[in-house]
Amino acid sequence: MLSLFNTALEGTPSLRPFSDRLVPGELLGICGPHGAGKSTLIGLLAGLYRPTRGSICLDGQPLHCWPSAYRAQRIAHVIAPPQSLADWRVRDLVGLGLLESCSRVVQQGAASPPCLPVAVETALAALDLQGVSDRRLGTLDTVNAQRAMIARALCQVAAAPYCPCRQRRDNGILLLDLEPLAHDQEQRLLADLGAASRRHRLCIVPVVSPCDASLAHCDRVWWMDGGSRRADLSPSVRHVLRVQVSSAERTRPNAPHPNDAAP
Repeated sequence: MLSLFNTALEGTPSLRPFSDRLVPGELLGICGPHGAGKSTLIGLLAGLYRPTRGSICLDGQPLHCWPSAYRAQRIAHVIAPPQSLADWRVRDLVGLGLLESCSRVVQQGAASPPCLPVAVETALAALDLQGVSDRRLGTLDTVNAQRAMIARALCQVAAAPYCPCRQRRDNGILLLDLEPLAHDQEQRLLADLGAASRRHRLCIVPVVSPCDASLAHCDRVWWMDGGSRRADLSPSVRHVLRVQVSSAERTRPNAPHPNDAAP
């Protein structure tokens, strides 16, 4: 899986060093105020930034050392739907995720991998998109448009159980840096993501809002503030910060996480 060893970014953007790992089958929420470093952390995990201190490793090797095709099979980075994809039919967009990660299909000149229909249907069902699968992405509301982008990523890293074009079929990572949703919509999405993480042995890492109901869907929460991870909230200790994460004028945790180090 993906492991961080005293990993840090210096300069702009910046992150203070910490160590941890992403666990298969886990929904790991990233939470914190605006400007806390949430998107920077997602970008670091996705390989958009290389750490200036420490290291970030995929399957025991530095992330940047892996070929791009292998990384595409293991890690998917989901952002808000770009306008360039507005005319894509949802079903075709979801299938594009598998095609992007199956480099051997492209190399061998095949039109598509044989598992594509099964992979697409699996991803559509996981995100409850069967009813809009033939619509254009640009015609969807924000909630379903985000779900379509996540389904594409799910197809990219999970695919079908017996896809012959993939080196790995589990332990993928979904990194979700999307626009905020209403709390009830976010909670329904997190429930679906939790089920997908367990079913496909994925680690799914969304940015979540600081409300108790949303945090309750996560197996763990990395609390970010000021470019640092301030706390790792597991289910057994999350209640300690309940007042802090639910209050509109919350008090930020002052004690640094044990993994934090001075910059």
